[in-house]
Amino acid sequence: MKVILFADIHANLSAFEAVLADIEKHYQPDAMISLGDFIDYGMRSNEIIERIQTVNIPLLANLKGNHEKALIDGELSCFSSERARVMSKYTRNHLTQTSIDYISNVMQEPMQELEIGGKKVLLLHGTIDDPYWGKLTPAKVEDEKYQDFDYVLSGHIHQPFKIDVFFKVDNPIMRNQKRTTFINPGSVGQPRNQNPYAQYVYINFKTGETHFNAVPYDIEAEQSLFPKEIDTFYSERLKFGI
Repeated sequence: MKVILFADIHANLSAFEAVLADIEKHYQPDAMISLGDFIDYGMRSNEIIERIQTVNIPLLANLKGNHEKALIDGELSCFSSERARVMSKYTRNHLTQTSIDYISNVMQEPMQELEIGGKKVLLLHGTIDDPYWGKLTPAKVEDEKYQDFDYVLSGHIHQPFKIDVFFKVDNPIMRNQKRTTFINPGSVGQPRNQNPYAQYVYINFKTGETHFNAVPYDIEAEQSLFPKEIDTFYSERLKFGI
């Protein structure tokens, strides 16, 4: 099973189109997995939801993120700044009913378990304790709650990483170790690893082959869409990947 893994598009259509073009050029995947946050921060939430439904690659999983949750339940207190709350309200006011229905009825809860290529895989937007808002950073991957899985795939932090953790288990044949591979693909539309390119991951679950990809796109085209009432922070950060 060859899978494209992506997260955190955040209404950046130019970035997503660049990723789709790169996939078509380099890979022939069996499926895609989205780890949440199609919407908000960017200006084209409706367009992203429309576009994802036309992609000719099966969507194996389609998780909600914290921004979809905030949109549906209207609870904005978890955002860390007032500008983020203003941004969420702006997005909510500009979403079509069709987009709202898609988020409510099609997107999945942000923690799913799958078997892919004979591997036990946990999909998260956040963490196992807080699937919407938790941050599964490299410093937190040794939590034994994850040891039953072969892969843990997560989003939300907008920073890509791949880490193998070898948990202690009672299995002499495997030298009493159990490997769990943690992967975060980074963000398509709003990376925060000081690389402004659109980022995603290709995984071959049979061989373990994993490619981290960063694709250039027209950042200025997306920046030009931001209206004056939105804090310039959200458009300026695209240029720096922060």
